Amino acid sequence: MATCNIILDRRIKSKKGTYNLCIRIIDGKNQLYLNLSKMTESQYHTIFIKKEMSEKSVEFRRKCQEQVVKVEKILSKIGVFDRDHIRRLYFEKETEKQNKSHEKSLKLEDLFTLYTTENDHLSFRTKKHMKESKNVFIRDKKDLTVLEITPEFLKKNEIKRSKEGVSISSINSNFRDLRTIINYFTNRNKIIPTTYSYPFGKSGYSICEYFPKKQVLSNEEITKIVSLQNLDNKDLEFARDIWELLYRCNGINFADLIRLRWDNRIGNCFVIFRKKTENTRKKLKQEIVIPINEKVQKLIDKVGQADSPFVLGFLEDDYTEKNYDYMHRKIRGKINKSLREISENLNLSITLQLKTARDSYATVLKRSGISIDKISEMLSHSNVIVTKHYIGSMDMETVFSVNENLI
Repeated sequence: MATCNIILDRRIKSKKGTYNLCIRIIDGKNQLYLNLSKMTESQYHTIFIKKEMSEKSVEFRRKCQEQVVKVEKILSKIGVFDRDHIRRLYFEKETEKQNKSHEKSLKLEDLFTLYTTENDHLSFRTKKHMKESKNVFIRDKKDLTVLEITPEFLKKNEIKRSKEGVSISSINSNFRDLRTIINYFTNRNKIIPTTYSYPFGKSGYSICEYFPKKQVLSNEEITKIVSLQNLDNKDLEFARDIWELLYRCNGINFADLIRLRWDNRIGNCFVIFRKKTENTRKKLKQEIVIPINEKVQKLIDKVGQADSPFVLGFLEDDYTEKNYDYMHRKIRGKINKSLREISENLNLSITLQLKTARDSYATVLKRSGISIDKISEMLSHSNVIVTKHYIGSMDMETVFSVNENLI
């Protein structure tokens, strides 16, 4: 008679250090593995060996046991060990259950939920952003359907949110999520009727490319920041050091710095990929090569945590996307608060934030006469056009200097 057990299948280890948590079915010499989820050895030991009694762990074990009971019922029903038949009954029933709950529903809320369910490769932050976009559109009408999304609806939504003070960039990002949903359920999982008139594009609503002009720090102000030393407040000093480290490390985002590992170092360089593009660029993965010069090394020696696999030491090897997102927001908020105080102390023309380190890096290179091609490569932009937009959007100085020539 076949037996079913929950085990950690250690035969294949993912790049993230996780294994498949499985229901293993044994019937004599026959074996079958049905995957439940992924986890590390330490997570498995905590939840299934030590049997941690936290609410989350207890609930997870309960759900796993429900799946074991489900498999046992399937085995009892078919009476023979047939791998394909068992696998089909196990997974098809789950798919039918999910589809039934959203069967032919054209409600925008259901379509957003179904999209994230069917695309489990999406990152935690993408799913979170999708949820935020969904809430934007159903805020005034919870049962809003996709058939009500017309060019007129989108234009009214844009005008209304603009009047509420929402930035064009935020409005556009929500519209892109909505467009993704409509494209998916029009071309892939064809739930949307063929009679539906597509609301985007030349004949409908066009999402504009928007590159706002920004004010940037002068070279003198940047010199003030990097020269600031021996602050009495440790939080202020740490914030200043992190800002300078971002500035000197090719203007990388804080999201990349917090994930920077000691083993990313190859000789006198760090070699990394941008987090922002890890799930968007499928064909072309562009490395960022960060030279570790004397100034960068001095900053690393000051803020680095040698006893952690990560340079800043805020993450652990087994971190989840949810844990990363929480830590990233928490530390970023604290640092930006300190940077605002530094801005006031130095009487800077703009408020210092972590993101201004990237702007400052590109601006200083441009002022120094470095070519757009080289700046683009150092910023790891997909092409020079992106860099031209990026640098152009920061060039408020030119806007003012041009008009200074008027009589």
